[in-house]
Formats: sequence, structure tokens, C-alpha cells
Amino acid sequence: MMSRDGFVVFDHDPRTAHWAEVARTTATRLAQDPKTRAANLRHGKTWFVGVDLLPNDAQGSVDGVPLEGPWQAHVPDLPLHAAQVSIVYPGYPMRDPDQSEANHRFRQTRMAAHVDGLLPEGPERRRFPRECHAYILGLPLNEATASPTVVWSGSHVIMQAALADAVADEDPRKVDVTDIYQAARRTVFEKCAPVPICARPGQSFLIHRFALHGTQPWDGPDGDGRMIAFFRPEFTDARQWLTAP
Repeated sequence: MMSRDGFVVFDHDPRTAHWAEVARTTATRLAQDPKTRAANLRHGKTWFVGVDLLPNDAQGSVDGVPLEGPWQAHVPDLPLHAAQVSIVYPGYPMRDPDQSEANHRFRQTRMAAHVDGLLPEGPERRRFPRECHAYILGLPLNEATASPTVVWSGSHVIMQAALADAVADEDPRKVDVTDIYQAARRTVFEKCAPVPICARPGQSFLIHRFALHGTQPWDGPDGDGRMIAFFRPEFTDARQWLTAP
């Protein structure tokens, strides 16, 4: 399914469930800190970004609890960064005062669809592959099912081919891929269907590094929000970003 769809959802694993329980307790405590909240809330305080929030070690362990699960057989052995803890709250996405109408509408209608690691820079917000991820691992931390992660099925094939063509033999991190990325994204919208990933604590999901993905607007009852931990380890050699399976 990973090679065909660009993502795969794994069944409940008790080891993953134990880790998720411990990680949720730690993440909830950190996310309630006033300074941390102020630094991380976006879109009318309906999204807590939570980049590098979780204090895990390079193997993913939190408070001595190891990170283990079925995805391990499908990914390269790379050191893990501090996980992002993305928390989406009821009403997502609201519009920030400094956000353009077009940007807000794209978040509402296209779920802010993007490929990770292509960072906008400068006043023109030109995109460069500054972070050459190997994969995206999602680990749900609570039972909320609203605002799931959405992946455009099969988009990884289109995006990888387009970006490989743009980069050619150059160092990926130094190539402006803005135009070809935006063109490929339009092709994905025409040809690929968005699929929500519905998963609960104890489950896990892998997303191909070139898969177009986003977050569905909140469509559930009020509550404490939807919390997912994300790992995106980077290749040590940037060229592997384009050439690895």
C-alpha cells in the first residue's frame, strides 16, 4: 500500500499504545505551559504547532518507555528528532489577523496540502528542500477523530518525479523548486483523491516523504482537541531524498 497509495495505517500494537499513553501525558503537560502555548498557537488559537515539543531520545523513547511498533520493519534506521506534537482544536481553521484570505481559503478547501521539508524563504516565499526527510511517522495520542491527517492517494509518485526533474544533479537543498512544485500540486488535485487517515492511540501510520498531505477542518463535537505526534527523520545524504524508495 505504501508504494501504491503513499501511506499505510498499521493496526493497534500494545507497545505503541503504551508509548502513546506516556507521550500524551508528557505532551499535555508541556502544551499547557503559558509561554509554550503562546509560542505555538496558530489560526485563531485552533492549532498548536508543537514542533520539537516531545523530549524523546534519539530512539524515540519517552520517560524510559521505548518507541516500538510495526512501522520499524519498513523504515531506515535513522536517529529521531524531538517529535512534533500537533494539536488541533474545535473550530480549526480560524483565520489569523495577518493571514491572507487566499491562504486561509486554501487551508479550508485544500487542507493546506503540502509536501514536508520544502520551506518558503524570503519575501517571495520561494521554496527550497531544506529538510530532506526519509519518511513521516504519525502516532495518535488521544481518541479524537476530528480533523484527521489527509493524504492524496498516489500523489507521491507525481511529486517525486517532478521534484527529481527540478533538482536533476544539483544539491536538492540549493534548488528553488517553487514553480514545478506548484504545478505538480495542481496535477495531484486533478488526478488524486484525498483520503483521511483515521487512527487511534496504539495505531500508527506512515506517509511517504513525497506524498501531498494536510489536515481536514474540524468536523466533530467540541472537546480537548486532536493530538498526534509526528517524526520526520532526515537522510544524512540529501541525494537519498530523491533516490531512496
